[in-house]
Amino acid sequence: MSTDLLSAIGTAGLAVFIYMSIWYLIALLAKRNDIADIAWGLGFILVTLVTISREAILTDRDVLITALVILWGIRLALHIHARNRGKKEDFRYKQWREEWGNSFYIRTYLQVFLLQGFFLMLISLPIIIGINQTGSNTWQLNDYFGLAVWGFGFIFETVGDWQLARFMENPANKGKLLQTGLWRYTRHPNYFGE
Repeated sequence: MSTDLLSAIGTAGLAVFIYMSIWYLIALLAKRNDIADIAWGLGFILVTLVTISREAILTDRDVLITALVILWGIRLALHIHARNRGKKEDFRYKQWREEWGNSFYIRTYLQVFLLQGFFLMLISLPIIIGINQTGSNTWQLNDYFGLAVWGFGFIFETVGDWQLARFMENPANKGKLLQTGLWRYTRHPNYFGE
């Protein structure tokens, strides 16, 4: 692994550590740890922008990677924000708040925010590596293939989220399991799309 790549990973890692620490403080003020879910998609944008800012020369591939990550991250953050708006804190986070008692603050910081930051960095490695690769600015067959896979996944995830939101809007569906549309093929089309 080149020293430039290690430096890029270290810089992105530091940025994510600071970023997740800030979101932790916001969560304390808002008394809502589920905002960590909103921070997730935006964190990938941060990693991408920090990584691309280190590049002296941008290739078309760098710009494409950045644009796709920004599009995906904004869509995900807006979707989660809209889903949570006007509702109480997600039951999972609320349950932890009650179960963790006196250790709630430290466990929240470590197990919710910093752990998500760690996984964010791990999953971001292909982004960092892709932007740090040097080579021809000419698109290869694998670039088109990658764009097609991304497009399929993005549409699959977006449609799955839309179908679930529509299903949940209907009070008659309370307590029921969505088994139509994309949800008939996979239990979590949103994660499958990602």
